[in-house]
Amino acid sequence: MENQEINNNDLTFTLNTLPKKPGVYIFKDNKGKVIYIGKAKILYNRVRSYFINNKNLKSSSSKVSYFSKKISAIDYLITDNEIEALILELNLIKKYQPKFNADLKDDKSFPFIAITENDDFPRVIITRNKKINGAKYFGPYTNVQALREAVKYLKKIFMVRDCEKSKPGKQGNKPCLNYHIGLCSGPCIDKISKEEYKKNIEYIILFLKGKDKNIIKNLTDDMNKFAANLNYEKAAEIKNKIQLINEIYNGQKIFISSENSWDFIGIAKGEDIAAASVFMYRQGELAGFNNVIITSFGTENEEEILSDFLVRYYENINNMPSIIYIPFEIKDIDMITNYFQKIKDKKTEIKVPKTSENKKIMDLTLKNCRLFFEKKKFEKQANFSKVFHDIMELKEKLKLKNIPGRIECYDISNLKESFPVGSMVVFINGNPVRNDYRHFKIKTVNNQDDFKMINEILKRRLKYLVSSKIEIKESFYEKPDLIIIDGGKGQLNAAKSALLEYGLAEQIDLISLAKKEEIIFSDNFENGISFDKNKSFMRLIIKIRDEAHRFAVEFHQKLRDANITKSFLDNIKGIGEKKKQYIYEKYNSLDELKNLTFKDLTDIKGLTYNDAKNIYNALHK
Repeated sequence: MENQEINNNDLTFTLNTLPKKPGVYIFKDNKGKVIYIGKAKILYNRVRSYFINNKNLKSSSSKVSYFSKKISAIDYLITDNEIEALILELNLIKKYQPKFNADLKDDKSFPFIAITENDDFPRVIITRNKKINGAKYFGPYTNVQALREAVKYLKKIFMVRDCEKSKPGKQGNKPCLNYHIGLCSGPCIDKISKEEYKKNIEYIILFLKGKDKNIIKNLTDDMNKFAANLNYEKAAEIKNKIQLINEIYNGQKIFISSENSWDFIGIAKGEDIAAASVFMYRQGELAGFNNVIITSFGTENEEEILSDFLVRYYENINNMPSIIYIPFEIKDIDMITNYFQKIKDKKTEIKVPKTSENKKIMDLTLKNCRLFFEKKKFEKQANFSKVFHDIMELKEKLKLKNIPGRIECYDISNLKESFPVGSMVVFINGNPVRNDYRHFKIKTVNNQDDFKMINEILKRRLKYLVSSKIEIKESFYEKPDLIIIDGGKGQLNAAKSALLEYGLAEQIDLISLAKKEEIIFSDNFENGISFDKNKSFMRLIIKIRDEAHRFAVEFHQKLRDANITKSFLDNIKGIGEKKKQYIYEKYNSLDELKNLTFKDLTDIKGLTYNDAKNIYNALHK
């Protein structure tokens, strides 16, 4: 595997020198943060498709054009083949969790059986958490009662521990009640070796994969060996296990088996989200279905979304179905089936249904998927949430034009004209969206004029709505339904002037909220209006205003502290701009520096012993 990183202001050189080999590409922004990870059969072709304007490529849409502008560096790794690239891509996505990679969210979370294979003595647990490190998953299971019964019997048969810690045993390593009543093999007191315990875990895994014949054969061989050696007690114990396994398997065949099982997958795609439906058939009967929302940016067409979904959905599932039916052909079928064969040790077919019966099931799956997708789209457009009634009351009481789903609030913080800053906080459906928060350093106002400062930061924010035709749910590119200004009538008029200048006054609602009296000013209430502060909608806008104030003051304090620190360091012998920068990378206030020991100062990169000594003495005069 070969690694190469290129960071060039002009990416033309990078794009022209990409290898024509399989691998993984990593896009980074101007801060070096990983924003997208993808795999490629040929790196040269795939990476260039994000930048080359080709009308025949859906990847040249405005969204991907916008996306490509966020890319400041490209890191890539060459692999021997596509499957290796796919495995590497999945591992890197888990590690970095890039902003623009697809994210799957189950509409209804069905439980799984997880086996914690990383533990010396693994546990077998029922869980809805699919992010347990090193766990193998089996499911999802829709019949929770049958699931609990099955796991209960599996633990009884193979005597696996029930304690919840990564290491077996209770406090003081005393065996629990389960050991004394014969439901646990006692790993906490060394009554069973790791090898023998893990052999029992392997039997459970075989059972969950539907390979009961393998278990019965292996246990029968062991039973015969013990009987031949006249160890009849052990032979009888194994015989009892075989009988119990036959009972549980016959009773839960449809629920537990992955042999003769089929999944049907439907896909529906919109502008901002996609949806997938999975219908699970076991032994010819519908065992359950699962609806999933896919939030995606990097993949644009349905084929790419479906390929990515197949890999991501089944990534942690170990009881793979025999056949996965998909609604249309995709180019990556062979690569994905080979991946499943290698990772899951099972041959799973992926194909489009051909028989009339299977076509009917696929039509039903697609119909369900489209209905689910439309439902989620409606909920999103209607700003449906637990605070929906508060939002609607806010609209009614303030006579707003829009349902205030996205609310932005602005505040100014300064002290006698020093370090004036502005803040923008964003709430969607009544909840803060901190990734969309923004700070502003005031650039054009030299005196203590809050009105002009409000006007400046509003214009700097609003220009993105008129200078770009891109519709993307991110920061300045998303139009607010309501803008709140922390202040009175003067601040309101300053903000209104900015809206009028950009022709947005008719599209965006605007109010201001004065402190103490909590009086609201707007075009509808020029002289101000006050409401009961205990009303839910008032508590909501006061909360948003207070958050904007906190965010502004926090930034103002940070700049002041950094400036005080800088001024302080200017007077210390031997501390120049480069060494100050080393200090700023870790600390930005005098209080932080004063709390450091002399040893802490010597550990700062770039500082000599004498530098640390001079700083320490100056701090503690």
